[in-house]
Amino acid sequence: MSESQQKKKKRQKFLEEYPYCYFCGGVNPSTTIDHVPPRACFPDGYAPDGFELPACKACNKGTKKQDQIFGFYSMVFDFDESKMSLEEHLNKMEKLRKGINNNYPEVIPDRTYPVHRVGSIITPKPAAYTFRAPPDLEDAIKVMGIKLTHALYFHETGKILIPEHKFFTSSYQPQLAETKNLTAYLASLLPNQTVGMRPNIRNYGDRFRYSWGYKEREDFFSYSAQFGHGIILLGIVCGPGIKRPDGPGPLSDASNWLSGACGAGANAEATS
Repeated sequence: MSESQQKKKKRQKFLEEYPYCYFCGGVNPSTTIDHVPPRACFPDGYAPDGFELPACKACNKGTKKQDQIFGFYSMVFDFDESKMSLEEHLNKMEKLRKGINNNYPEVIPDRTYPVHRVGSIITPKPAAYTFRAPPDLEDAIKVMGIKLTHALYFHETGKILIPEHKFFTSSYQPQLAETKNLTAYLASLLPNQTVGMRPNIRNYGDRFRYSWGYKEREDFFSYSAQFGHGIILLGIVCGPGIKRPDGPGPLSDASNWLSGACGAGANAEATS
């Protein structure tokens, strides 16, 4: 059996094992395989194994733009010299930059500013770069938080988010001094950790990892996911019977909570 035949057989077996789309609440049958995190977040051949998701065509293709933009900036924000000196890293960034510049030129900043400070320490080399975030980048980060919440819930529980689920997602950059304690606090709250790995290739540092916890009886799921040293996404899923938190803060604001199964395929018109 040829390599292409083996891949086709493996793909068919995966879709038979998981016949419904993870992102639209199982409204549509799975006909494609989505990758979350997107392969655009990593140099070619370095994406971690085990993060394939069964998806309908509408849900898979519906976030193509956001996947590309998030992938590029997750690498830009990952200001890790051990990665940035790798030819594979630089080649992938340039490939993504050209694609985005061709399709969505307004997303590429016209100017960046070096940052030579970490807390009270002045660094001889830039510790990061700053620029005005375009609206499309903010949208890409939001969409990735939504996709990742659906994906990790499915990955760890084997179940699909449905419209009766409510979830909250947010993001921040761990390079910012004031977020250091928050990152450690989130890690201490969540009992399980998964590290995205890919065997038989050269080491690429911390490409993707997340901490998570799940209470099956309440159907309560939470996670904190880190893309290298650049972006952290976090999310909370509440099952149909869980009441949202009361009191001040973003978790008590109903407008910050979304309903599950919100992929493009959930809209009947999107699959026609």
